[in-house]
Amino acid sequence: MGKEDPNFGVLFKSVKTERADPVETTIKGFVPTWLSGSLLRNGPGKFEVGEEKYKHWFDGLALMHKFSFRDGKVYYQSRFLLSDAYKKACKYNKIILSEFGTLGVPDPCRTIFERFASRFIPLNITDNNLINFFRIGDEVYTSTETFNPRKINVEDLSSDPKKMNLLYTMGLATASAHAQKDRDGNTYNIGTTYIGGSAYNIIKFTPGKTGTLSLPLHTRMIMNNVLLYVTFLLHTHDPSKSAETVCSIPARSLTRPSYYHSFGMTDNYFVFLEQTLYCNVSKLAMSAILKIPVRHCLEYEPEDESFFHVVEKKTGKITTVKYRTVALFGMHVVNSYEEDGHIVFDICCYHDDAILNKFYLDYLRQGDKNGERSFPRPELRRFVLPLNVDSDTPVGVNIVSLPDTHATAMLRDDGTVFLNYEIVSEVGIDMPRINYDKFNGRKYRYAFGCANQGSGDFMNSVVKVDLKTKKCKTWYEKFCYPSEAIFIERPNATEEDDGIVMTTVIDTIREQSFLLILDANSFEEVARAEIPKGIHYPMTFHGEYVD
Repeated sequence: MGKEDPNFGVLFKSVKTERADPVETTIKGFVPTWLSGSLLRNGPGKFEVGEEKYKHWFDGLALMHKFSFRDGKVYYQSRFLLSDAYKKACKYNKIILSEFGTLGVPDPCRTIFERFASRFIPLNITDNNLINFFRIGDEVYTSTETFNPRKINVEDLSSDPKKMNLLYTMGLATASAHAQKDRDGNTYNIGTTYIGGSAYNIIKFTPGKTGTLSLPLHTRMIMNNVLLYVTFLLHTHDPSKSAETVCSIPARSLTRPSYYHSFGMTDNYFVFLEQTLYCNVSKLAMSAILKIPVRHCLEYEPEDESFFHVVEKKTGKITTVKYRTVALFGMHVVNSYEEDGHIVFDICCYHDDAILNKFYLDYLRQGDKNGERSFPRPELRRFVLPLNVDSDTPVGVNIVSLPDTHATAMLRDDGTVFLNYEIVSEVGIDMPRINYDKFNGRKYRYAFGCANQGSGDFMNSVVKVDLKTKKCKTWYEKFCYPSEAIFIERPNATEEDDGIVMTTVIDTIREQSFLLILDANSFEEVARAEIPKGIHYPMTFHGEYVD
């Protein structure tokens, strides 16, 4: 949407005052009385610190939101995440910790030596967890793509004073913003390690587990890979200190590991897409001297091929088949599952990483030199990975035997299997969600996501995609911008889409925000809960329903 929406910048306006105490919303329609939990949302809420401004949508200081359901009523509250990034920014009235698109200033509390060293070794990595939530057992943590998840209290949205440090406990310099949870209650994530060369480590959190920990004690000379390992018995409630590494996947480049935001998991496998957007580690290590943020360290290579890695969950063994596909950029895996000797992998994709540049705040608020904005449309792509590839597999023919798919896979002369994707929906979606509890890692039919209603529009509609019939149902209102749509199953449900879908919506013209509740089957509106006028609600990224 270009010049048509005069108030588009409202979506990216700072929140001046958090709402720690719940306020009742105004209900239109009827909220299901069986809803008794809380919907959590996470996203940026503060884009300025003193005279300084964050530059990218992914940079703003994290603001958590909560919608509570009681007897058909809905209550809203919000609190800033008390991260080190937030506390230091407030203390010094400056942006201290660098973010995705914004460079911070040296921490005034550091010694002269530490300030000098920080120009070569990033000592202050942001813990501004503005992207998502994930659960380990009954505990809820905030996350972004760095190594410092922080637990929160769901009741009052207060922040735990301590945070995980996956760099020290697991050797991870980054971590996916989208952890996965299996049906046994274990939580998995993937992160990049630079110890001995770049690799992607899949880690496992087992709720309540304590035991032996191999802890890397960093000497602050990470660039020289000087690491001491001390093993000791530790009984702790911090799950990262008893986590285990399931598998380590070597990166194709030791100095340019791939950027990623999520990964796939079936009942028996992990699926990791090593795409062609790389992080230049040398630039990243010198970012303070070069005066560049993380975004400028990412390099897209359109001529390269993307790699798929498949890992056995039980053994941590990487399968021997080498899967390849075209260059692409994707942040959100929709789902993956096994079917008749294949893995089906669905992901929201773009042809390159240009979408990241569209999220600079100057562009979002003001547009280009003509005051216009245009955003690329995502594609919902399906890849099919045959598992049974051996010396008898024919070369140069499609070896996908699943019905009802146009995705193909061909063994090449060099021994790699090249995958051609199928676009499974004429409506491109991003920020996808499914009936996660019942169908994550298993064959499914429905996906919910945000879409561009018109060519070049910002995400301004919510869509239900039927992956069997390829038909879509859409909710859309002009000048209204929804967030990720979260599915909540109805008690005693018998169908995959028996429940509701909830999304938060911002009406820029009325400057009115509301929680929208749709019937997941018909996609008709059930209710909306309007936040009181005068309470600003900015765009959010991801969320979690906690019952």
